Amino acid sequence: MGDIGGSVDVLAVVVKVNIVEEVVLDGKMKREADRLLAHIAQADSMIIAVKAGARADGFVLGMETVGALRSGDAENLYMIFEAALEKRLKELAPG
Repeated sequence: MGDIGGSVDVLAVVVKVNIVEEVVLDGKMKREADRLLAHIAQADSMIIAVKAGARADGFVLGMETVGALRSGDAENLYMIFEAALEKRLKELAPG
């Protein structure tokens, strides 16, 4: 997938979905999370948005599987990506 301009800040989304705990990510993981959020936020169709959301879920599952996240961070990331996806799907919904 090509590079998408613009960015979505993970921590800004955390605040928007009222997650109290801050998700701790190293630089490379945070950049990837931001990139995935940007793909969701900038999707130009519902299908592309859902595919971007599935990719984000896979990212979290992979980090969770290899133990790269603190306890609770995986669930918080899932909630962040889900909130971003729901928001985008509502924006793309007809009428």
